[in-house]
Amino acid sequence: MIRDLFMYQTNLKKQAIIDGDTSITLQDLVQKAAAIQACLPRNDWKIAAIFLPDGSDYIAALFGIFLLGKTAFPISARLTKHEVTPLLDQTSTDIIITSIRFRSFFDEIKSMDVPDLRVVYVEECLLGESMPVLSGNSPGPDEPIILLTTSGSTGRVKIVPLSERNVETSVLGYIDKMCFEEMDEKKIRYILAAPFSSAYGIMILCACLMKAFPIVLLKEDFTLDSFYKAVQENRVTHYEGGAMVPLLMEQTAGRPVPYDIHLLKYFGFGGSKVSGTTLKKLLTAYPGIQLWQGYGMTEAAPLITKCSKISLEKLDSVGKAIKGIKISIEADGEITDIPYTNGEILVKGPNVMSGYYKNEEETKKVLKHGYLYTGDLGYLDEDGYLYICGRKKNVIIVRGFNVYPEEVEACILNSLLVNDCVVYGETDPLGVETVCADIIPADPLARQEKIEEEIRAYCKAHLSGFKQPRKIQIVDAIRKTASGKNERRKGEQL
Repeated sequence: MIRDLFMYQTNLKKQAIIDGDTSITLQDLVQKAAAIQACLPRNDWKIAAIFLPDGSDYIAALFGIFLLGKTAFPISARLTKHEVTPLLDQTSTDIIITSIRFRSFFDEIKSMDVPDLRVVYVEECLLGESMPVLSGNSPGPDEPIILLTTSGSTGRVKIVPLSERNVETSVLGYIDKMCFEEMDEKKIRYILAAPFSSAYGIMILCACLMKAFPIVLLKEDFTLDSFYKAVQENRVTHYEGGAMVPLLMEQTAGRPVPYDIHLLKYFGFGGSKVSGTTLKKLLTAYPGIQLWQGYGMTEAAPLITKCSKISLEKLDSVGKAIKGIKISIEADGEITDIPYTNGEILVKGPNVMSGYYKNEEETKKVLKHGYLYTGDLGYLDEDGYLYICGRKKNVIIVRGFNVYPEEVEACILNSLLVNDCVVYGETDPLGVETVCADIIPADPLARQEKIEEEIRAYCKAHLSGFKQPRKIQIVDAIRKTASGKNERRKGEQL
């Protein structure tokens, strides 16, 4: 079903993407997918990477690959060449679809690291009249349809292969929770503020295509004012993304909104948890808008729970499991469903990956006893609602992007400017997480300003902007656990 979403469309003239003043129809996407397919090699290959900003070209490339029965590997266009090259090598990917704006970027990668890389530039994939969309042999619902990245405890990237069945379970589970039938579906329009290269973004893209809901694109680093303006001009009804927009709305609650946003009925968000107290304030300030949290992770494609018509008493919850998914809790070495038992959250169901890509060691750590061990801590209440208490893992979520402290620590250590460091997250007054680093300089006599400047320059060259530390401070010692790992202070493990 997911591979063939383009082929199920009954009205190809319907708007699919609204990008400023440009309206892109389903037919436009299908034709662009066909043009991209025509630029891909005909000989045997399995994986093609996508390095494109969020937009119609990305969607066309993604489903062009899907239709051929191949595996897509979306890579965030924010990554540096130092981050992209290992991903291509780790997955033996030698085809990448990108934009001519990144030509010098990939010329350098080809000349230095991956000489056989075939680069397909979407602008050079010329549209032809009545160009047919190619459809390959489907490899089956349990074979990988997409590869996504996460990170390991050593900073080495892990690859999550998700099957068509994995993705379909999350998409249908999401649609089941959304109660679309209670609205005039012809009027539903989405703003998707999650990265299209993330599991969350892909799930919402697929849901919108399945339901033929137009998606309104926002510019990167949009403001609350530009968000309101887009809602008014494009008659937006639904938002999915990080918690940034709701948190900004809370900060301005009580002030007049200078735009007509009465059609905006629904806010869905994941990543950083929003407290029940904050949600109550938002519901009071914006009574016409429903605010539903969800919970998921890449290894679960990603959706595990979603709120749906939640009562005020349950606002601190992230909802109940989607259809077909079982949640249990491991506490003191026992797996239980007893309400109000605190422990690690476990998940089983057809949304769960089969294992990390060519990484049996890491797979064994998270797939045990028939469950996916999420690394998150929480409990279930007597009605099956899940409450998140904290993260066992150290992931920092910056504007919807996952940042793994171990990866940033490895980068800083590789600079040879420090003897040791620890990376952690801090939450600012708006509820936004930022990356912070405590360091022990290699040169104890160097000025702090000089060390900070050199570390920032090194990180800028080797890490995406959202991974770079915003705060760097010099310390005398880094605390360690008994096993020698960095000990993150209680306030730092967010």
